Amino acid sequence: MNASGLRGMGSRFFRYLRDGRVPLWKKLAGLLAVIYFVSPVDAIPDVIPVLGWLDDLGVLSAAAFWMVRQVQAYRPEVTPTGVPHDMDGRSRLPPVRDSL
Repeated sequence: MNASGLRGMGSRFFRYLRDGRVPLWKKLAGLLAVIYFVSPVDAIPDVIPVLGWLDDLGVLSAAAFWMVRQVQAYRPEVTPTGVPHDMDGRSRLPPVRDSL
């Protein structure tokens, strides 16, 4: 992903968080993964050198991949303009041709 794609993903992520149609538990999934990462209570304690850190990384990466997929699938509500649109948001009206 290039810089412009990352910028677009960031703005889409913040629209996703502000949208009232998105359930609260979906918005909090990433935050809960970070809380699990910093919490001293783990499935595998961090005192076990490699395994303790791997379970934290697994939870964080799973939450990150899930959140990226949610944001990519997110379609913000479009304000109606009176023009019919298909499922992808493209106009269903025929293109306007110049008559010369």
